[in-house]
Amino acid sequence: MPSPYSYSSLSKFDSCPQYYAHTYVWKTPVPEEVTLDLSMACGSVVHSLLEWAHTQELKKKPVTWEKMEEVLPETWNAMLKEAPQPPSREELNTFVQKSMDTSKWYYETIFSAKREPTIGIEKKLLFPLNPARKQWLIGFLDRVSQPSETKIIIHDYKTGTRKLGEKALATDFQAMLYGSMAAHAYAPLSEIELQWHYLAHQKTVKVKLDPENARAAVQKAQRIAHQIEGHKQVGLFPPKVGWQCNRCEFISKCPAHIKK
Repeated sequence: MPSPYSYSSLSKFDSCPQYYAHTYVWKTPVPEEVTLDLSMACGSVVHSLLEWAHTQELKKKPVTWEKMEEVLPETWNAMLKEAPQPPSREELNTFVQKSMDTSKWYYETIFSAKREPTIGIEKKLLFPLNPARKQWLIGFLDRVSQPSETKIIIHDYKTGTRKLGEKALATDFQAMLYGSMAAHAYAPLSEIELQWHYLAHQKTVKVKLDPENARAAVQKAQRIAHQIEGHKQVGLFPPKVGWQCNRCEFISKCPAHIKK
């Protein structure tokens, strides 16, 4: 089976076909001069810490905030070992404190609250996007909980500054794809709830999965996958200039930005 698509790969192509090609087709090495993105590193550290906490809980091991405080520096140290060059202590301290604050809010507000049982952590899902063309979609759900036999809740940890309200989340491409994949994997169900935990804002946004919105997301994913296959056949991946250029690791190689 060919490598499955993911929300990340589909959205990369949608924002810029050439960025997609550098990442997934040409597999262009990221330039060494690109330093560690502390904001992304902070998000990864928090994800790892919350995953550890829920895994310990599934193993019937007690989890206290004091224990999480001990694990947090270890998680940062593991992340920093992979850094091309160490960040300044001042920069690092800012993000270490941010990871501490967001993790503590989650522990006190979500983790310690009386809640439904967890049935999946970093749950891997495969979805038949277009089986006739051998196109599949892969995704990983941060956490899945189950309040009843016919209902599940999908939890997603968001560590960035962007936050969606209920109306926007109800049609968000990523959220609707995850909901569709979960509906397929856990069928039969009567309801799926999405809980997006915006840690930097210390707020959780909840919506019920609407079947029509979920279907529209799947159809969009199918269209993008079809476009990708067409570009692969031709061998051309033109750049698309936009907001995403500011965060592109390959901007020095992009014909739209190279000065002639």
